[in-house]
Amino acid sequence: MNDHTREHCPREIEDLADDQRHELAAISHEVQFTQGTVLFHESGHADRCWLLQSGRIALTTTIPGRGDETVETLSVGEVLGVSWFQPPRQWQWTATALTPVTAVEIDATMLQAVAESDPALGRAVYSILADTLLHRMQATRARLLDVYAREHVR
Repeated sequence: MNDHTREHCPREIEDLADDQRHELAAISHEVQFTQGTVLFHESGHADRCWLLQSGRIALTTTIPGRGDETVETLSVGEVLGVSWFQPPRQWQWTATALTPVTAVEIDATMLQAVAESDPALGRAVYSILADTLLHRMQATRARLLDVYAREHVR
């Protein structure tokens, strides 16, 4: 990971030893998406994740009778794609670029192998995943409270 990439990384990656960051760099590469690009669809096979360097991504789900509902909007420094972590390894949301996006894409199969072979690196990866999942749960809760509040105002 280069210096520009590192400035937008989670703290746990910043704290890794140089050789561990090089291991992550070996299984990642920079990608760009244009506005409107769908990175993945709900229920599709989850096999990668991204560290967002610029732009914004909407996570949406389809609610019967309501259509697509935005669950969360992600931006610089956030992790996109944690569904690869546990079986059945299917995307839980649909991710769409709201703006042009630059991100570091990481092969999830390789990331899991590297994390399992290096306990310190594994702890850092799992800490990032735990922080990300907790943040997503809190954001989803807030969004649901907003949806229910709108229902009662009508």
